[in-house]
Amino acid sequence: MSKTTYRFRAYEARKVSHPILGGVEKYWLTVRAADFPTNIGTAANARDPIGLNRRVCRDVRDSLEGKTSKLGTFDLMNKGITVLALDVKLVDKDQKLFDVTIDDQKGGIVDGAHTAKIIEQSNEEDTTPEEQHVEVYIRTGIEDDVITDIARGLNTAIQVAPKSIYNIDGVFDWLKEEVSAPRYHGLFAWKETDASEYDVRDLIGILELLNVVDYPNGGGRHPISAYEKWSTPLEKFAGDFEENRKNLRNSKYYRLRKLLRDGLALYDYIRRQFRDIHNQAGGRAGKMNIVEEAGPRRGAFTFPFAGLDPSPYRLTKGATYPILGAFRNYVDLDQKTGEATWRGGFSLVLRVWEEAAPELVEETFNATSEIGRMPDQLGKNRKHWDNLHMKLQLRFLRAQLEAQQAERGGGRKR
Repeated sequence: MSKTTYRFRAYEARKVSHPILGGVEKYWLTVRAADFPTNIGTAANARDPIGLNRRVCRDVRDSLEGKTSKLGTFDLMNKGITVLALDVKLVDKDQKLFDVTIDDQKGGIVDGAHTAKIIEQSNEEDTTPEEQHVEVYIRTGIEDDVITDIARGLNTAIQVAPKSIYNIDGVFDWLKEEVSAPRYHGLFAWKETDASEYDVRDLIGILELLNVVDYPNGGGRHPISAYEKWSTPLEKFAGDFEENRKNLRNSKYYRLRKLLRDGLALYDYIRRQFRDIHNQAGGRAGKMNIVEEAGPRRGAFTFPFAGLDPSPYRLTKGATYPILGAFRNYVDLDQKTGEATWRGGFSLVLRVWEEAAPELVEETFNATSEIGRMPDQLGKNRKHWDNLHMKLQLRFLRAQLEAQQAERGGGRKR
């Protein structure tokens, strides 16, 4: 029998005996994610930890790195890692150090292998915050004939993601048409098993950020749920489709469709240019938490929607969404058709971004001092959304006033 021993450093640890199986002991360790051992075997797992580029795995990593959740909450949102071991030995009571010995052919991680691999990659790239922890459940004394039952039981509680059901039902059909051009091929995942950089929730998120039907510019409300809780816009989109299935022209999201491709391009511009604009204004981006750096595995981020050059840096989603949402100021609803269009065309929107970017970047950077340095804090802060929206609203109103004054002046000359 081949076996390997791994050293665990726990913040807290508990041990209990099994109520029925006398030889079985259960350990519960709260472990700092940055201290989690590498290369623990997965012989007992029903699924190999592959497909780490699937959206669900990227979501887990974003959560681990504090991009989409509050630092220190990873262990509260993740169900943890279960390990079948031969033996657990306490080697240092004060430091809570444990040696865990595993049978390489039969034991190891039986549930949570993807989580373990994600933590391992994050640790390798030094992107795991010190505040994050993971729950580790260790079982010893498990007989061979029970291992398969445990693996089956722990891995059958996976529900089909709602987007997979919606995809089958045709909810996303018109969205697929909007991004059917060759330049978008393979970029979006439409169901849970698809492996793509972006998925249908990104598309719906862009539409929600520009949704002047539910979030009119003078209403004082902002589409924070586009970032805060992805399931909300997804459910809204599906409900809107079902209500207007027989007449899509009445669907509010369908009426926003002409903004989608431009919105994706603007998303790229903001993410790609933020750091450079900050530095050009005299700032020092350094290790700015709201800007993510591509690790050595990735090399560089791409910006396919705007066709921009790759970069090792990009603005995080939590910091990007409030900026993009402020551009609702340049969305109008045609009084005849009810369809959304850009006020002055998308070329004007890009010019506004170019002119207003230093101000929006400064506001965002300053907010990291007032609100918090993590992108999740910006993405959920209503005051920050409101401040950015008001800055573009004032710019738009000033431009309108200047245009009216110029028109009146021209009339007097005639």
